[in-house]
Amino acid sequence: MGAFSTSPLRASVRSGEPAAPGGQRMSAILSRIVAWLIFVGGLVGAVLGIAGLRVEITVAGLILACTAGLVLLKLRADAQAG
Repeated sequence: MGAFSTSPLRASVRSGEPAAPGGQRMSAILSRIVAWLIFVGGLVGAVLGIAGLRVEITVAGLILACTAGLVLLKLRADAQAG
């Protein structure tokens, strides 16, 4: 049933309205910036954890970096699809 549903963004594109109003575009830019900051912070945390031989810090940094990386990939796929 999910295959037949459409998102509001795609529905607006089909109806001829603008695809990304200013508020949605600003939200996408802000979420992309936050995701990049978390990604870089996770990488820095992982490097500092490795340098200090702290397993917990390294694992937490890698989890943050991987999760933020997946979010960035999702944002990229959504931007290309729209």
